[in-house]
Amino acid sequence: MFDEFDGVEHINHRRARRVGFELPVRCKHGLTRSTVMLKDMTTHGARIEGIARQRIGESVTLFLPELAPKTAFVVWSEDKTSGLEFEHPLHENVFANLVAEFAIGHLKRLEMGRPEPDAALQAKREGSHTRHAA
Repeated sequence: MFDEFDGVEHINHRRARRVGFELPVRCKHGLTRSTVMLKDMTTHGARIEGIARQRIGESVTLFLPELAPKTAFVVWSEDKTSGLEFEHPLHENVFANLVAEFAIGHLKRLEMGRPEPDAALQAKREGSHTRHAA
């Protein structure tokens, strides 16, 4: 409807694709540290659940798996849910690795263009160990 007008973007337009997660992560907000549930994420931000309503603009530190702590700022907040924008967006490869490892759904690898996991990664997940002949 608005596509015919220059400079008007679709209301649902996002900077990056949102991917669903159900991942407990550590979070520091103010002087408080807690565990929150990462519900979805893009390269630019995340939605978390599990802490009381936050003030818009407040700084939050997320401790995502295998990454240095990520500083983010609250862009919206409701009762126990907050939307965060990362201070520095995640690199696409870093985001793809998080999706491949932790996102919801069996199609997550296909969505990111990864039809099969690495053999080493698959072995690690299955707990199998390679035995070498002596």
